[in-house]
Amino acid sequence: MSESTFLELGNKFFGFCQKKLSFLYEKSFILGSIDNIIFLFIVATLVCSTFFQSEQIGALAIAVVLLTIVKLFIKRGTALRITKGDGMLIIYFLLCLLSVVNSTLLQQSIHGFLKTVIYITFYFAAANYFYDNKGKIKYILGLIGVLCFIESIIAIFQNWHGVAAIAKWQDSHYVNPEDIISRAYGTLKPYNPNLLGGYLVSGISCIAATGLLAVVKKHYKSFVYSLIMFLVCAYAIFVTGSRGAYLGLAAIIAGMLAISGKIIYTDFSAAEKIKKYWMIITSTIVAGVIAVMAAVPQIAKRLFSIFLLRGDSSTSFRMNVYHSSLMMLRDNWIIGIGTGNRTFREIYGLYMMTGFDALSTYCVPLEIAVESGIFALLSFIAFLGYMLIDTIKYICRPNDLTGKIILSSVILTILGVMTHGLFDTIFFRPQVQFVFWTMAAIATAVLLSVGECEKEEEENE
Repeated sequence: MSESTFLELGNKFFGFCQKKLSFLYEKSFILGSIDNIIFLFIVATLVCSTFFQSEQIGALAIAVVLLTIVKLFIKRGTALRITKGDGMLIIYFLLCLLSVVNSTLLQQSIHGFLKTVIYITFYFAAANYFYDNKGKIKYILGLIGVLCFIESIIAIFQNWHGVAAIAKWQDSHYVNPEDIISRAYGTLKPYNPNLLGGYLVSGISCIAATGLLAVVKKHYKSFVYSLIMFLVCAYAIFVTGSRGAYLGLAAIIAGMLAISGKIIYTDFSAAEKIKKYWMIITSTIVAGVIAVMAAVPQIAKRLFSIFLLRGDSSTSFRMNVYHSSLMMLRDNWIIGIGTGNRTFREIYGLYMMTGFDALSTYCVPLEIAVESGIFALLSFIAFLGYMLIDTIKYICRPNDLTGKIILSSVILTILGVMTHGLFDTIFFRPQVQFVFWTMAAIATAVLLSVGECEKEEEENE
């Protein structure tokens, strides 16, 4: 955990205010239940993101932030805590602000920057909440898993009954009519199969984590339910027809097998029976993926269309956008053009190839670099890097199995979302953002607790 004079002064200020205002927390029924209220608004943000518009979802997230600020002023012992990764995130935030201030389209950039403010402050607020209420983490993981399962059922229903494409979502020139996928898009707004695919990729690891936590507590029936939900969600990702989501799911499954293998060979090195079961499960998963590809040629052809490059209109379109976006980055590589798709669309018009209009770069790292500069991108990567390194270190040591499962789900979420983000910018939609930042907040809360426990042990030695 990084210490700074600014942080210490801030916590001293909050400590002073808490001494003066703690009576509000102690005597008011509403303020005395502020943690429960924050939890309800976190739940509301996640639930309502499946059918509310972006502005309404943002309002719920703002409520989480404001309530956390109130909590800092009235509840004794509440303090700001940050990791080294959080320091990188703060630098990223400041660089985004710098790009906005220097943008030639200030008004449009401010609009985009306000979204960044909401997402990052929500992350810090959620991390503060989970640090003080670690028992609620399992419920949030379960909630995200249930929401993904519900969206999966809706998507499968849409696929079976067929839904009219709201836009031209698949190039049909080289595909036989019977091989065209009826691409499901669920209830997420705006309706888009890539958005649904990205949402399911961001949350499917929560289903796996919930099932494994059930195994730890020997609730095997709950594990079976979670396994069914996981398979349904994986199938729903396929019926979205989102090739980026396919790759994200593949990254999650590969990561899941690697992490589970490491945990088994670290914590259960002498348990040959468990190792045998792990090998059987691994072989079954690989065989299952191959079977799906062989049994459903529509999915296989959709996936392999990635490699057609210029032969597929969607891939060709992205390649043209990548080329124009790289030209934008070349001219604005230090501080970028300003945040938000409104700014991007205005500036992109100066670089676009005729007939290839776009709202984004279709690549998250490229989008961040174009909007806020190369140093903002490096800061964001450093934020993720610190988090991943700390979680991997924890997993590689003989530690609490529950903590390993929770942190593993965070790694898989980041892995899946960022893999998908290499080929789409669905990441910037609030539905995916709030799942992503909630999972990041969970990891930060767990890692902060581990760091403080280790520090106390060193002081007692």
